[in-house]
Amino acid sequence: MAYRKSSFVPNRETSKTGVVDSNDVLQIVQDNVDTEFEFYEIEEAVVTDVFLNAKDLPIVNTGNKKIPNYSLYGTIKARFLKSQTKSDKISEYIKPMSSHIVVYPVVGEVVNVARYNSEFYYYSPLNLTNNVNMNRLAGANIDGIVKPGLTKYNRMLSSKKGDININGRFGQGIKFGSNDNSKFVPQFPTIKITNGQYKDSRKVNEDGGNMFFPHIQNINLDGSTILISSGELKNKNDILIPAANSSWWPVKWKSSIDGNVIVLNSDSLVLNAKGDKGDVHLIANRTVSLSSNYSITLEAGKNGVINLGEADATNPILKGKETQDLFEKIFVALSEFSNTLKSVNGLAEVNDAAESMLDKFKNIEEVALPKIFSKTVYITDERD
Repeated sequence: MAYRKSSFVPNRETSKTGVVDSNDVLQIVQDNVDTEFEFYEIEEAVVTDVFLNAKDLPIVNTGNKKIPNYSLYGTIKARFLKSQTKSDKISEYIKPMSSHIVVYPVVGEVVNVARYNSEFYYYSPLNLTNNVNMNRLAGANIDGIVKPGLTKYNRMLSSKKGDININGRFGQGIKFGSNDNSKFVPQFPTIKITNGQYKDSRKVNEDGGNMFFPHIQNINLDGSTILISSGELKNKNDILIPAANSSWWPVKWKSSIDGNVIVLNSDSLVLNAKGDKGDVHLIANRTVSLSSNYSITLEAGKNGVINLGEADATNPILKGKETQDLFEKIFVALSEFSNTLKSVNGLAEVNDAAESMLDKFKNIEEVALPKIFSKTVYITDERD
């Protein structure tokens, strides 16, 4: 609600008597009219309710059904700090100023409220205490949704001049910054997205904690990080320590990263392409390296295939156990034939041994040989 503020004290002259002239009237008006008041169109208000749960929204009738009034989702109730007393409250629901970027307050925080076209709107919470987890007004009622003890180590991001930050209450943050530069090196843009701040010992001291020490992003210590860089990164907090050794990991990256790069680091990474035409493509101009301390698995579905060398490879690879079984059968047949030849007395016995071996080879060819080829994994033919 708009309000006026003035320290004006009217000057009321009561000692003069008699008939007044025009000059006297003008002087009286000037002495008693406030011409130095300050007009405030936007007023701060302390938040008393935040409507983000369906059960807290008013019920509306839609035909034969009653549902929460979701048109009021994200609105608040609040009390003006200047024009209302502690027992008052703004009767209307107050909408966020923008529906695109919204900082939902917690009960007890202070927001600026303005009226446009007969409706109230609120801005982001005022930075009363210079903390990111909450900025409640001293003595204000609270609802216990965001607990100070659980969020007190979530801090604003440490930055340099020119950076643009988005600081979340719960330990997430985005920083639009630049690489460490000198006067002779151009500044390259960087984007650092952090989710889950590590508990820096500098946030805690013997007195119970330095509540204003900022968070220094560290790709190896924070919960999850997406780092997008376009120039050389020399800061040790930005150099990824790989979880598994790889001979393809560039030696220079162990000291610095140069050029356009996107680095993802977390406890688990999931790439999932859903839908009937969902595909995942890993394409590199030079090398694709997969490294793991335990195992690397390539799986195809029930009727799927794995192609090595090219997408339409048709040359099946040999299966180890089945190929071993094939050779064992061949060796047994040859061994039996050789042992028979050692003790034969005539040509007839040689013919019988040969026919027996041929029968075994025919059975191997028809039964064992087809089993050695994979129906799942195919490789490309050699190129001339």
